[in-house]
Amino acid sequence: MAATGGPPAQRYDHPRASQAIIASARQQGNPMINFVKSTAVEFAEGLVPDYLTGPETAVLFISLRFQRLHPDYLQRRIQALGKRHRSRVVLCRVDVEAPEEALEQVTLATFHGEMSLLVAWTDAEAAGYLETLHRYQSKGAEALMGRLAEGDSKTRLTEVLTTVKGVNRTDAALLATRFGSFAGIASTSEEEFQRCPGIGDKKVKQLRHVFHTPFFPS
Repeated sequence: MAATGGPPAQRYDHPRASQAIIASARQQGNPMINFVKSTAVEFAEGLVPDYLTGPETAVLFISLRFQRLHPDYLQRRIQALGKRHRSRVVLCRVDVEAPEEALEQVTLATFHGEMSLLVAWTDAEAAGYLETLHRYQSKGAEALMGRLAEGDSKTRLTEVLTTVKGVNRTDAALLATRFGSFAGIASTSEEEFQRCPGIGDKKVKQLRHVFHTPFFPS
């Protein structure tokens, strides 16, 4: 007789993902779920992503409180998720004071994992993101993120840059205006940074460290 029991097999998809938000069983108890009103939430054992908001949209959830306690967790989850889904999103819940350092870690993990990042400051906001992802599940990743983010691309770039320690909104707006894109800023030389008003040596070193330190150790 074959053995029974044991952990459920890992799965990356679910046949009901187009009709409901599919949540991993490990997300039971997440207070965010109580704020999902526009669609059903169904739990599934063995689900690798934390949420499926469509057949091709996978979501990993991380709170900054958890990030502080387990700084390598998100990196491992991103690696385990792989690139099976067309749209891959990290949903980050800000639930700590002085979130800059932890949010920077999450931003870098998301960037190096080639995923999209959504930052929510309340459980209701996080639930709204899940509902919107489910509503626009048939859209490509770029169209999807355009629906979710308020403001133009420069505004969103400013939000990302301010997660770098020491970079304020004025600095970020200046960099976004001068270099135009995240890729443009990441490839900027130290000399070019220093020609920007208000970007001193300390900020230059921090920016260069963020953009050029390998995230995954060799």
